[in-house]
Amino acid sequence: MVWSNFNRIGRLFAARLAGRARGTMWMVGIGLLAAPLLAQTPVFPGLEQEIPEVLATFEARMEPATARPGEHVRLIVTGRIAEGWYTYSLVPQDHEFAPPPTTLAVKSAGLELQGPVYETNPVLKMDKVAGIPLAFHPKSVRFYQNMRVPETVSAGALSITGLLRYQVCNNRICTPPRTGKISAGLTVEPGEVRPAFDFLQRTIDFKDADGNFTISADTLESALAGGLSGFLLLAVGFGLLALLTPCVFPMIPVTVSFFTSASERGSGGVLKLALLFAAGIVLTSTILGLALTFALGATGVSQFATSPWVNLAVAAFFVVFAFSLMGFWDFSAPGGLLQRLNKASFDIKGPLGVMLMGVAFTVTSFTCTMPFVGTLLVAATQGEVFWPVVGMVVFSSVFAFPFFLLALFPGFVLRLRGRSGNWLVQLKVVLGILELAAALKFISNADLIWQWGFFDRGLVLGLWGAMAGLIALIVLGLIPWPGVSVTHRGAMRLASGAVFVGLTLYMVAGVSGRDLDSYTESYLPPPLDRERTASLTTRGGEYVDLNSVHALPWHPTLPPALARAKATGRPVFIDFTGYTCVNCRWMEKKIFSEKIVFEALRDRFELAQLYTDGGDYGEVNQKLQVERFRTLALPYYVILGPDNSVVAKHAGILPTPAEFMTFLKQAGRLKIAANPQRKTGS
Repeated sequence: MVWSNFNRIGRLFAARLAGRARGTMWMVGIGLLAAPLLAQTPVFPGLEQEIPEVLATFEARMEPATARPGEHVRLIVTGRIAEGWYTYSLVPQDHEFAPPPTTLAVKSAGLELQGPVYETNPVLKMDKVAGIPLAFHPKSVRFYQNMRVPETVSAGALSITGLLRYQVCNNRICTPPRTGKISAGLTVEPGEVRPAFDFLQRTIDFKDADGNFTISADTLESALAGGLSGFLLLAVGFGLLALLTPCVFPMIPVTVSFFTSASERGSGGVLKLALLFAAGIVLTSTILGLALTFALGATGVSQFATSPWVNLAVAAFFVVFAFSLMGFWDFSAPGGLLQRLNKASFDIKGPLGVMLMGVAFTVTSFTCTMPFVGTLLVAATQGEVFWPVVGMVVFSSVFAFPFFLLALFPGFVLRLRGRSGNWLVQLKVVLGILELAAALKFISNADLIWQWGFFDRGLVLGLWGAMAGLIALIVLGLIPWPGVSVTHRGAMRLASGAVFVGLTLYMVAGVSGRDLDSYTESYLPPPLDRERTASLTTRGGEYVDLNSVHALPWHPTLPPALARAKATGRPVFIDFTGYTCVNCRWMEKKIFSEKIVFEALRDRFELAQLYTDGGDYGEVNQKLQVERFRTLALPYYVILGPDNSVVAKHAGILPTPAEFMTFLKQAGRLKIAANPQRKTGS
């Protein structure tokens, strides 16, 4: 232990000598000689250590790779460090035994350097021997240098180079500081400044415990940064994540009920129809999504998915199947009409109906799949075709597979019907009522976008409660229903009835004003613009919130929030959201309402809640999101500095308050401007 402590202090002292010896040759000699000597471990059995041949590698690239005069670009240097080793942070530490910091000097090839070099978050750990905190990067690191392309730069290829000086250590030894060259290419093309590159980018990448950088789906370039395998894994991962979002839940009873009916009537073979259903989801997501993108633009696809008429069409689709499942087509009617209705019911349950189900499924889940799909659609409008097609096919295939299995389930259950009484008929009635409940969600979507305010939270909850009560009465056999016969109330039936009675009481409690769970609330209509405005009061010209997420002082567009930020010096938090976005409601109820998050938003940020699918500013906000941030993802969160620079951004939900607070804390990086390591171009 004594030798270990002496050896550690010796290494720190040698590293310090090496770090201070840049201007004096004899100090360089001492540093280079002393570091290896003091790093030697005495020859005790089991203490020999083999140093890897390659301790660290660094690669550089420009983001974007092609820019126009007046645009902002970034040099990104990615370092990979051998297992068990680390390199030090950029930030120097004012301590006698502190090791030399990493430095990056960039030769900008005529570009204008914007601010200092910055880095991914280092690990901060107290050194027990020297008694000083050390900031270092194990396994991997990224360094960033912002630059701007001057208007005077001519079109053509540029080479950006730099010198990276670093030291690699482990918990026992350090190598002498090394200097390596890095280079990256940038192509300058003529044209107007694109909104996405009109401002500084100060975002940093996150890495996991294994040192792997989290691949972002914010842009196609960042999604492809991990190579083909990384891109495919990203598509698979987003497909799996999309299955966990609230948008998917209404389609579970719809799928079961549809294929239960199809199995019962023998409409062409359940396996074939299940395959056709899955293919409908994949083809609709890929072909129709890209076709509409090229025809209408990326915003046109989003507007199609959130169109009131499309939502009403989906609602009507659900209602048709709901009444069919509940046996309404069997009621007395004129012979010719009944025959035509039966034929239409059969036809729509065949291949045509299955394909329409795939279309309805895609439209239903569109807002929840936008974190990945929206990026690909925006990229398609910018000339990319191959990668969006590959990504959409992989994503939608993963997304469709569980529903393919679910579509097979009723076919197997149907074989038990002969010894199960009429329970399948009762199940169809229950699922039909649940489909009516799902249809209400799409009707309320249309109401929200048109800003009528008729299908508000109270009405939807009341209707859901009434439907749950109706199911309870049918299951318990307390009211007659065509085809349903209840001769015995066993334990399972009583338990099922009790569940729906409980749901009825739960919905009634919500109608009375009680906040329900986050998943239920995520399906309910949010307050309209006029309702949010009415919930705000002012005191001395300032907003006073009423301890409600929607009563926070949200600005409906970005310019007034930026104006406030310039006056107060606070960063801006942008919440790109939508009236029809289920995940957005979930975030508001599950995350924003947490005290630590609520108070951070209220006290530390200027707030902009930008609805993109309706309201007075829907088109303006959606255009801003697509042109500047190149995505249609909802929810989409952005932190801007008071100078309008991009500090952080995230697409999709953040499932815990701790993760969301980690995202918000990136606003603290705005003080990076005080970093003394500022380089000038040469």
